Amino acid sequence: MNTSITHKYHEISRKQRQELLAVSRGEAIADYIIDNVILLDVINGGEMAGPIVIKAGYIAGVGPEYRTAAARQRIDARGATAVPGFIDAHLHIESSMMTPVTFETATLPRGLTTVVCDPHEIVNVMGEEGLAWFIRCAEQAQQNQYIQVSSCVPALEGSDVNGAGFTLEQMLRWRDHPRVTGLAEVMDYPGVISGQDALLDKLDAFRHLTLDGHCPGLGGKSLNAYIAAGIENCHESYSLEEGRRKLQLGMALMIREGSAARNLNALAPLINESNSPQCMLCTDDRNPWEIAHEGHIDALIRRLIEQHNVPLHIAYRVASWSAARHFGLHHLGLLAPGKQADIVLLDDARQVSVQQVWVKGQPINSETLKAEEPARLERTRPPYGNTVRRAPLAAADFNLSFTPGKRYRVIDIIPNELITNAGECLCTGEGFDRDDICYIAVLERYGHQLAPACGLLGRFGLQKGALAATVSHDSHNIVVIGRSAEEMALAVNQVIADGGGLCVVHDEQVQSHLPLPVAGLMSTDTAHALAQQIDDLKAAGRECGALPAEPFIQMAFLSLPVIPALKLTSMGLFDGEKFAFTSLEVAD
Repeated sequence: MNTSITHKYHEISRKQRQELLAVSRGEAIADYIIDNVILLDVINGGEMAGPIVIKAGYIAGVGPEYRTAAARQRIDARGATAVPGFIDAHLHIESSMMTPVTFETATLPRGLTTVVCDPHEIVNVMGEEGLAWFIRCAEQAQQNQYIQVSSCVPALEGSDVNGAGFTLEQMLRWRDHPRVTGLAEVMDYPGVISGQDALLDKLDAFRHLTLDGHCPGLGGKSLNAYIAAGIENCHESYSLEEGRRKLQLGMALMIREGSAARNLNALAPLINESNSPQCMLCTDDRNPWEIAHEGHIDALIRRLIEQHNVPLHIAYRVASWSAARHFGLHHLGLLAPGKQADIVLLDDARQVSVQQVWVKGQPINSETLKAEEPARLERTRPPYGNTVRRAPLAAADFNLSFTPGKRYRVIDIIPNELITNAGECLCTGEGFDRDDICYIAVLERYGHQLAPACGLLGRFGLQKGALAATVSHDSHNIVVIGRSAEEMALAVNQVIADGGGLCVVHDEQVQSHLPLPVAGLMSTDTAHALAQQIDDLKAAGRECGALPAEPFIQMAFLSLPVIPALKLTSMGLFDGEKFAFTSLEVAD
């Protein structure tokens, strides 16, 4: 007889289950009892009395009937409110510029006990090797790090040059891994809607798991078709009516508040008692500066409560149980018998002030996490090695000549959004008829030495200097924004010399740069050191003009072709509404 009770995402032996039941019945000694605690009831609302009884990483029981239960250790929670551990329903850890190990150190003490991440940033750079490293990180993490297998590498076939392919055959090698929860965001929604065999093959292969979507602004029959294909959620909604319609049609709504895309204010009014099981929180892309200064999912919960008057139990529900339920993580999301003991103790539930975090029935010590971080990182065998195979450039390599009297298309920034507007400008004898225009170029970095693709950018606020980066979604080529070809070349050459990274140039000098040695995406520094370096980059950027609050994250999405309206890839200017390349010059 099989004596194990096995679930895809966790395993508990028959003996462990019987020991847990003995503690539940009051006939055996618990490992821990968390006493003097109130539990927030995220299902009914209101509160429940403690204590919480823990055995072998699981909750054996809750409630006053356990006040006199025996335990090896009793913990005085000092009147704290207990809530389930927080879950980020969609993110790319690479976009934090931290390794998964450093990310855990920075976010676990804030109550983020579970993440569902898509490592398609590193997979676009180095293919299956990048995914394998993420799995190794997840296997040794205390934080529950789950993986959605990247579905679109590159984001859109034929629109950009990336570093590696990732075939369905390779994807299937990871599908049944216990850390894999499904198929990551399917960004080629026109291909899905039209029923392309290659995309339907991927959906069919993962249909028994969770199928993530990506369809900003989609509506009408196209949205119906996308959902009919089996897509179950979307994190790209940016308007109230868009979010409402997706919920009406059965899609789960991931409410995103990242560093560049900030959709919480627009979508939070949708959340109510009825639809909250279909609403989740995610960050998608949030940098270490904001994590250090504002928080992570804890910051989103706080804003739901304080700014949007979402009831406590609903705010914490969408931050935990809703996501656990959606991804089939049945052992997570509630403080209830039989669930994994992922617990956040709060001194103040409205302020989301964290007293202590428990994962798998063990209290987390943030200082221990920091001290052990270097050794934990090395155990994962990070994929070091220079992925930037680009020769240095000269100013003459940028084609920034424009003809007076002609009109040109402009990528216009929309503050706090990943979408852009498709603008225009007129080239005059003195420059352009708009004073907010600067240059943008994208250069492939994978050894082909293609000429830079050049374009025009509006409303970015750059008045002088240049910014360059190898963080450029999703193919992660080099993107550079500047006022002159000379300073653009200087910034690009610095990130090439660094083996990837971020750079600010003005007054013909490199003012600040941040090397990112892991895939040109991630640093091996601590979260605190990274936040300080980003402070330095921001300070240097402010000398260049009134830039967006997160200029590098904003510019990282200017080459992502699957988000409208205009984007620039290493192959040219791309119309993200027609899903086709377009000319820089506007035809008469």
